[in-house]
Amino acid sequence: MKTKMLGMLMMTMTLAACGGGGGGGGGASAPSSSSAPQNVSTPPPVSSPAPDSSAADLTLAARLYKGDARTPAGFDLEERPASVSGTLSTRHLRNTDFAAGPQAAGPVFEVCTNDMAQAIAWSESLANWHGEYSDLVEVLGDEQKFEVIRVPRADVTAMLRHRVFKCDYLDRSGTDLRVDAGSAGAMNQRPLTADELEALAEYLWQFTMFNNADFVVESSSRASNGNLLVHTIRMGQLVRGVAGACDSVQMVDWTHTMDSVNGGLTRSLTNVRTFKAKSSPAGAESCTG
Repeated sequence: MKTKMLGMLMMTMTLAACGGGGGGGGGASAPSSSSAPQNVSTPPPVSSPAPDSSAADLTLAARLYKGDARTPAGFDLEERPASVSGTLSTRHLRNTDFAAGPQAAGPVFEVCTNDMAQAIAWSESLANWHGEYSDLVEVLGDEQKFEVIRVPRADVTAMLRHRVFKCDYLDRSGTDLRVDAGSAGAMNQRPLTADELEALAEYLWQFTMFNNADFVVESSSRASNGNLLVHTIRMGQLVRGVAGACDSVQMVDWTHTMDSVNGGLTRSLTNVRTFKAKSSPAGAESCTG
């Protein structure tokens, strides 16, 4: 259940002054964590590449060229609030937002806390936008995260949403977002189900480079192997040809694997295959050049 905290604005500024401060890491304590991430083994691939040339390939290529349908039906994509007419910026706060010195060169991960005051303090340390302060207008919370909402004084049509995972839901401190494979942290909620893993994978996708131009999701599918739950988001990336050459579509699998006993998460990014295409007035066409 989301809880509005509009009445906490005065308290918020006090908390921020005590715990958040400027852009350095002196005021922000390390995120609390209810359990250490566990390593799990990724099972063998559970799907086989489709034939290199098919109507499905051209349909995917057409979506890439058109650029207005990045995810398939049923993908849990967050909608833009109708109340926001200007710029909307949504970000999960990371340890490197507050780190300084050698710490800033270490692993990069989304922070977590079960303390709302800490989440507000972290947001306060990043409250400037285009050189102007952004006022805190609302704090929301559910079982998975806190969301601190700010409106920039320089542009009142814009909205900044700072999000912080609750450690009781997800601890990402064991991962490093600079690399494509390895630990993805630990899921601390119970029970641990395929539905929850799917929801997490599709949510995290929205904060990656894959949620961008020249990427589309072909499918989002689940599998299992003993105690391991697997969720794979298969994507196509468009690589434009030069000097009249064919374009290439690189198919990749972004896979999250969860140990359904201890919640340990791993992730991988695997090249599946490549096919050629080109754009024409009639739509996407096969290409061999």
